Amino acid sequence: MFQALEAYLAQVGSGLKGLSGRRRFTLLRELEAHLLDEAEARGIGSEAAMSALLSEKEHPSLLAEELAASEGEDANHRGGTALAAGMIIGLATGGHLWIEGWQWYMCLAFALAQGLAVGSGYFWVRRHWLRMNPWARTAVAVLITSLLSIPLGFTTHHGFRPTRLLYGAFTGFLLERHSQERPPWQTLLEPVAFTALMFFLETGVLGRIPFRWWKVPLELSFNATILLSVMVALRFKRMLAERRVLTTQEQG
Repeated sequence: MFQALEAYLAQVGSGLKGLSGRRRFTLLRELEAHLLDEAEARGIGSEAAMSALLSEKEHPSLLAEELAASEGEDANHRGGTALAAGMIIGLATGGHLWIEGWQWYMCLAFALAQGLAVGSGYFWVRRHWLRMNPWARTAVAVLITSLLSIPLGFTTHHGFRPTRLLYGAFTGFLLERHSQERPPWQTLLEPVAFTALMFFLETGVLGRIPFRWWKVPLELSFNATILLSVMVALRFKRMLAERRVLTTQEQG
């Protein structure tokens, strides 16, 4: 946690004394999440750089006034943003399966489970682990999205399929890791590595399906679709999260 950000949040919090403790805590966590997301997107890693970022923002007292005046809209804004970003992921994955020839109702079920349960659920709860270090945050994201993806396990014609939960875990991993810029080689490697893992588990460990080379491009393209949809969703959410009170002073 940056000391400059701690001080900034403390000053904003002092201007929110008229609100309940619970509401003040929620608003400050939302503000912290937004500023940390922006800092990660910019590659900020030093106190000086964070101080420069905060100097571009509204003065804490003015920001507190704006937050207090519009605090009733925050929950709706947060929910709408999470829903919109999550459904980008759901539409992309469900659409990919439809192109592959899946029945429309299975595509719809997968899209809803992946988009609403995993995608939107992740965006809704992420602010609770932002203070952790990057690897701890990634581990928590994978665990949470694995649990959220339980509905994905039922998107088959043969009962519950536990390996479906790995798609949710993979989505959570990508969402957390790509909250900041990643080297291109890592981005390219991620769907390849996950595809290899899925074939190893499905054909080797569990023996559910026989290995077929022609299935590799299908699986790889689907996992690449998850990656691309995650990157688009993160960019889209960051754009929607830009609130007037958090724009630079020159823009305000």
